[in-house]
Amino acid sequence: MGYFKKLLMAVLLLAISCSAVFADEHCDQLIVAQIMSEFGLDEQWYDIEILSNRLDVVEIGEYDVTVRPLTQKDPVGLYSIVANLSKQGETVATGQVRMRIRKFAEVVVAGDRIRRSEELDPARFSLERKEVTNLVEQPVVSLAELAGFRAKRNLKKGTIVTSGALEAIPDLERGHETLIVYNDGVCRITAPGVALQSGLSGDYIKVKNKATNKIILAKIIDDGAVAVDP
Repeated sequence: MGYFKKLLMAVLLLAISCSAVFADEHCDQLIVAQIMSEFGLDEQWYDIEILSNRLDVVEIGEYDVTVRPLTQKDPVGLYSIVANLSKQGETVATGQVRMRIRKFAEVVVAGDRIRRSEELDPARFSLERKEVTNLVEQPVVSLAELAGFRAKRNLKKGTIVTSGALEAIPDLERGHETLIVYNDGVCRITAPGVALQSGLSGDYIKVKNKATNKIILAKIIDDGAVAVDP
């Protein structure tokens, strides 16, 4: 008889334990749903994992859920809230809940190794769904954004391309020869020069006059000439 009592007690304890686990899981689901709704998070791009839940809920039921963030930051990464569960206007449980919110996005990814200063060919990149939770720089989300840019640093295959990894392709490169032009409307004078800086059309850069070895400040006209202000 003692054996059957022990067996019955074990079954009851197991049932209570399972009930508590199901109640906790149900509570977590309610909180996740509320967070998604509260902050307008799309399930396609966000994933919430409950790390710890101090709410003491013993049964599954339909509860009204309210949440109060414990931080002013955006709901992404490690995040903590105080959750309140109530039924028919009466509080059932209140407690702190810690979670990890992962953010995903469709971003441009390098399909091959890209070297620094290499012009970016969209054919060597692809759009993929990637986690961007911990990205410091803004990810590039369109292959069209690569046009006219080159790599500012080396990129490994599979790397998410960010704004900080791009730089505009200069119209005039440092070290390249150019034509220095002076035109005041009356006379036009030219001299051979060497660009000491890279830049785009309209930028002012330092240029060395090869005839006099003097360094001057000139405005890039195009890839073959710079102009000195009259």
